[in-house]
Amino acid sequence: MTLQEWLRLGSETLSNAGFSNAYQEAKWLLAGALEKDPSFITLYPQYRPLPAEVRKIQDWLQRRLTGEPLSRLKGQREFWSLPFHINEHTLDPRPDTEIIVEGVLKWVGKRKATPLTILDLGIGSGCILLSLLHELPNATGLGVDINEGALSIARHNATLNGVNSRVRFLESNWAESVCGSFNIIVSNPPYIPLGDRENLAKEVRGFDPHQALFAGDDGLSCYRVLAQQVKPLLAPHGVALFEIGANQRKDVENLFHSAGFQTLFVLLDLAGIERVVGSEPIQ
Repeated sequence: MTLQEWLRLGSETLSNAGFSNAYQEAKWLLAGALEKDPSFITLYPQYRPLPAEVRKIQDWLQRRLTGEPLSRLKGQREFWSLPFHINEHTLDPRPDTEIIVEGVLKWVGKRKATPLTILDLGIGSGCILLSLLHELPNATGLGVDINEGALSIARHNATLNGVNSRVRFLESNWAESVCGSFNIIVSNPPYIPLGDRENLAKEVRGFDPHQALFAGDDGLSCYRVLAQQVKPLLAPHGVALFEIGANQRKDVENLFHSAGFQTLFVLLDLAGIERVVGSEPIQ
């Protein structure tokens, strides 16, 4: 079969399975399986994939039908216009999380050349911390995660994005084993209540690690820990930014206010939902 025929078959199969934008999905899937740019599918419609390529296309199509995201099939996701590899131990980075990066850069302002120190608690793939190090050439970072599998992929991504000389990694349950002082602390902790499990999209519920998604009955268990651990690690006039779930702003603010923080700003995501809280210790 030619690529044109595979594209038609893939599009029809995905469409019949209820996928929206099935044609584009099939095109992305073919390009990813062939490790080509999507334009290759358009430019060479008569190309006949080799037997090994056919097996990979068939495998990817069947896995996509189960709801597995294309980024999981590829093992890679773009974040902040940078490439990040992902694995079964990491979240699939999403555009809304880029709001944390935007918030930090807005806070830094014209001080981009300052030798800032950054702590990322629950680093996962490293997308937040490594994107910040890419933007702040004199900053250094510490990435912390309880999962060695996540730390392994974060180390790889640090090398991939050319910032490995300015970052260290530590296996720790949140900040239990962290020492030092940091100008910036960031985190995208688990914040989904256990009762919301069945309401999640299949590609999230079935393929993102549950350890990185769920946080007790009310979704706040990780914030309770972080509110107590973060303040001693912040340098004077430092800032802490946390991603939050929908309708969690007041609860998260109350936890951090009780721990001696005041809110500096709240940032909205692409859908207009309050997604990031930036706080500083009350002086």
